[in-house]
Amino acid sequence: MEPLVINRAPGDLELVRAFINSRNIEAETDDLSSPEQLRAWLAGRGLVRGDEPLSPGDFERAIRVRQALHGLVLAHNERRMDAAPAALLNRDTAGSMLLVRFAEDGSASLVPGAGGIDGALGMLMAIVYTAMLEGTWHRLKACRNDGCQWAFYDPSRNRSGAWCSMAICGSRLKSKAYRRRHKPAPAH
Repeated sequence: MEPLVINRAPGDLELVRAFINSRNIEAETDDLSSPEQLRAWLAGRGLVRGDEPLSPGDFERAIRVRQALHGLVLAHNERRMDAAPAALLNRDTAGSMLLVRFAEDGSASLVPGAGGIDGALGMLMAIVYTAMLEGTWHRLKACRNDGCQWAFYDPSRNRSGAWCSMAICGSRLKSKAYRRRHKPAPAH
């Protein structure tokens, strides 16, 4: 279940946001809790064929990639960057064989040269790389509310968005901080 107010990412970056948000920390749900669910999710977005065989190892790798991407968007919201997500992404997406493909109009795009899970994960990495070039990647953040951590797109001019929704998580955290500051002193 997504928060009531959510800022969707532009273009293909929305696919990466949806992949990260396939695990909902607050509701304790996971849309990708089996290889079959992963295949259905990827096939529903055109990343693999509907009959694509996925092994338990493929499933585990996809979940690690999702977690690593989540770690990167957590860092975008003024959290410390950990080198582990980058190393994991480098290792677990190496088989995608990303290639530059040129169109007749002279434009180019980055596409996976592999199929299956390697191609699906490679497509997500191509989207991330393109978003970096376009300047939109660092606007994809994870909510500062530790109980939420929902990935959202920060459209603010100064990139200061901190919560998936000011009406939900922002309000909760501000109220909690207010109560903490105005808590009566303990009686002696």
